[in-house]
Amino acid sequence: MALVVFLLAFWAGAGRLKDHTEANNMTIVMLSVGKADALIVQQAEQTILIDAGEQEDGEKVVKELRRRGVDGIDLFLVTHFDKDHVGGAAYVMEHMEVSAVMMPDYEGDRQEYRFFLESLQGHPNVRRPTELVEMTMGELHLEICPPDDPEALRHPEKEYDNDLSLVVSIQYKDKKFLLTGDIEKDRMEQMLASGRDWKHDVIKMPHHGKYQNVLPEFLEAVSPQAAVICCSEKNPAEEKTLKLLEDQGISVWDTSKQNVIIECDGETIKVRHET
Repeated sequence: MALVVFLLAFWAGAGRLKDHTEANNMTIVMLSVGKADALIVQQAEQTILIDAGEQEDGEKVVKELRRRGVDGIDLFLVTHFDKDHVGGAAYVMEHMEVSAVMMPDYEGDRQEYRFFLESLQGHPNVRRPTELVEMTMGELHLEICPPDDPEALRHPEKEYDNDLSLVVSIQYKDKKFLLTGDIEKDRMEQMLASGRDWKHDVIKMPHHGKYQNVLPEFLEAVSPQAAVICCSEKNPAEEKTLKLLEDQGISVWDTSKQNVIIECDGETIKVRHET
């Protein structure tokens, strides 16, 4: 696969932090927004937002960003165009300064996607990667991974948005974090067949904890210490997924009641619920 190297040094400072404890450490906040994804990544002066929940979650995401001292987003990445990922994106664009936007290279068919596109009109820095993209943001190293063979994932007889998700790998010093969007069986199989080293210390579980037959092999390849599931009390992770995580000795956290906070100093990782 060709490699696109994309440096973001010129974005530095857009996500200004007014008050951030242990400012040089990395923090990932996985918001409690039901069965939906909204993740805030902060390290020093850098702020990344990955997904924005459903349409009614946009205001909550913006309030959470401001509560954490953020008045601008360096990178807003939408993994795919399901309503529980792109729903609040237009609100975010309309109420925050956003330096750059990244999203997958396909067209959505939901009104939330259309609202998002309308909010991007005239924005100078919008990308739809078709190849692996590497980024350096402060001390973070990111790899944005579109599917190796997107055409093999497009099934006209069923919904395929999930497998077209942008997968994000974040490395901070010695520690790595894998954020998987809503990928399902076919995409996991593509990733495993790529020959890449998928070992990461923490994984955001695919598709809100839905069980897939390939999940045991996938988790063995990632070999995480901890897993976070974005889900709700009404729609929790599947029991087979939870049992698999338990059997593999992986600690599990979910966003059903509270935000999940991941804190990393580059050598150690702490995961906790926000109280």
